[in-house]
Amino acid sequence: MLSLERMNRILEIDEANHVAVVEPGVTLGELDRATAERGLVYPIFPGENSATIGGNVATNAGGMRAVKYGVTRNQVLGLEAVLPSGKCFAAAGNS
Repeated sequence: MLSLERMNRILEIDEANHVAVVEPGVTLGELDRATAERGLVYPIFPGENSATIGGNVATNAGGMRAVKYGVTRNQVLGLEAVLPSGKCFAAAGNS
């Protein structure tokens, strides 16, 4: 098991481009509060504020808003991960 709960920072919210750069342990509740302060919203909400962005990406979560906004993969522009070997891996999303 790998716990990413301490990787819980919102690194950037680019209001002009409607993009947030976050670590995987950021909860939906935290991201919702941060985006609401700027008049924005992260539309994916599977029904639990304590769910993390990393968990949403891992499961491609959707929830009730998925009909209108799509599931998690429709909101992710890119990922960057460090593999167990220490090698960095970056990938573009499906948006």
